[in-house]
Amino acid sequence: MTGNEIITTNLQIIDMMTQNGASPPLDEYWGEIVEVLSQDFDTTKELLLKCTPAEVNRMGGYFEDVSERLQSQKFIDLLRELQYKYPDIDMEMDIQWAIDALD
Repeated sequence: MTGNEIITTNLQIIDMMTQNGASPPLDEYWGEIVEVLSQDFDTTKELLLKCTPAEVNRMGGYFEDVSERLQSQKFIDLLRELQYKYPDIDMEMDIQWAIDALD
C-alpha cells in the first residue's frame, strides 16, 4: 500500500470503530499514520498535500508526534501552508503543539 492508501484506510477504520461513541484502542492505526508521515520531510509533504481536507483535519492531533520525529521547521511551514489551503480547518492548536515538539 502507498502512504496515502495507509492514511485513508486507517482513517476509515478509525471512523468505523469509533461510531456511536465507542472508544476502542486505536494506537495501532494512529501509529501507522504517524510512522508513514515521519519517514522524511519530502515524503510527508507529498502525502499531506494529497490528503483531503477531512483527512488533514482528522490527523491534526497527531501532527505533534510527527513534528517530534521530524524535528523540522519545514514541517511547521507545511502545516501553515495547509492551514492557508484549508481555511475552514482550525489548525492553530495543532500547529502550536507541533512547534512545541521541536527541540
